[in-house]
Amino acid sequence: MATIITVAQRKGGVGKTTMAICVAAEFGRRGYDVALVDVDPQRSACHWAEPGNLEIPVYELGLEETPVAAWAREVRQIKANLLVLDTAPTEREMGATIALADLILVPCTASGLDIEATAHTMTIINAVRRRRSKPVKVLLVPNRIDRRTLEGRQLVDELRQFKEPLAPSVASRSAFVRAFSVGQSVASYAPGQAADHDIRALADVIEKVLPKRK
Repeated sequence: MATIITVAQRKGGVGKTTMAICVAAEFGRRGYDVALVDVDPQRSACHWAEPGNLEIPVYELGLEETPVAAWAREVRQIKANLLVLDTAPTEREMGATIALADLILVPCTASGLDIEATAHTMTIINAVRRRRSKPVKVLLVPNRIDRRTLEGRQLVDELRQFKEPLAPSVASRSAFVRAFSVGQSVASYAPGQAADHDIRALADVIEKVLPKRK
């Protein structure tokens, strides 16, 4: 059965799709058999994949008119050892993708609205945790920030209140935008550059908390 990473946040515009695409591609480069599942009705990940330049397959499996149990079966049928789910910022989609997850990445930018949304996201995660026998891990990811700035440090301090592990921060870098415009991961578009290093550092932490490969 595949290991599943869900990228979730109750608020849109926090960089979920960028994180999902780039993390999935990085694990593909590390030798994992990876696929990305686009659950968001906006289909941003599918649009990113349209030029055909990504290292990983992207599947469109929305939940809008599909019973959750049937959708979950479709996800489980995807032939990959590691699935990354890019979910919508709605409770139904989040609840379904969190229920399948081994690890949840919660990106958060330096905005009061994002902190409020993160609190709501954690409420949904904890509700799912109470119904599951299998534990689910969470990594809060400070996104589009610089930890050296006051704004960045304040965000990190605010995220600590949730008492979940913090991942390395991912800065706001133009390479992410340009990678989307050409349909590539940042590792392919800007190898060895700062954005690539940010994703590699995030993937290093993720790899440590994922179930060990057999």
